[in-house]
Amino acid sequence: MSIRPLALLAPLLGLTLLAACAGKKAPIADAAPAPVAAPAPVAPAEPTPPPAPVEVKNADLNVVVTMADGSTKAGHVKRIERSTDFFGDEGWSTAEKDLVISAEGNGAYQKLPWTQVKLVTVKAGAIPGEVDCVYDSNFQPWMYDCTVNTVGTLMSADGKKWTVDNRNKWRFTFDDDSSVEFWLKKHPAREQDAAVVELETTNPENLELYQKLQARLRNEVKTTLVVKVEVK
Repeated sequence: MSIRPLALLAPLLGLTLLAACAGKKAPIADAAPAPVAAPAPVAPAEPTPPPAPVEVKNADLNVVVTMADGSTKAGHVKRIERSTDFFGDEGWSTAEKDLVISAEGNGAYQKLPWTQVKLVTVKAGAIPGEVDCVYDSNFQPWMYDCTVNTVGTLMSADGKKWTVDNRNKWRFTFDDDSSVEFWLKKHPAREQDAAVVELETTNPENLELYQKLQARLRNEVKTTLVVKVEVK
């Protein structure tokens, strides 16, 4: 038996195997994802500054204010304000409708603007005989209020005399930004108690606080109480 044909087949089998291997490609590994750059930090937006307050100039008066101790404050008033409450604790108004003085006399009741005022004089009652003191339990702790009953007399620009019927506090601001505050009727002093009244409190009223407020009023009636406002 001849072996030559087998010998011829061997090279052919080798070529076939090589061809089969050559036709298969090695698997390609998945490429690693490219790193993602972190976003650049965003600076916070600068807050919008609030608008600058607009200065209110609603008056053009030359005045002389005289205190009880004889000292005076004179100059040009650029702004007039009136308290929204009797004590000046809740804010100030520059609304034109508020900047009038309620006054009665000459058979009439008038609301006079300061441009129609020539002179206002304030006279305090006796101390302590005309000092009224009360407490307000709507506050916690209670609020104590003592008031000197004053009488304000107004002379209008036309020479008529009036009795002031306005309990609100007034504030004049001058060109140099200094100011003076005053009442034309009923000069008060008040302070809130330090302790809350409990049900078991035997003597709820703070008599010492009454005495403190009365002493303050006695001093103010002799010193800082405005007793005259002249409009030039």
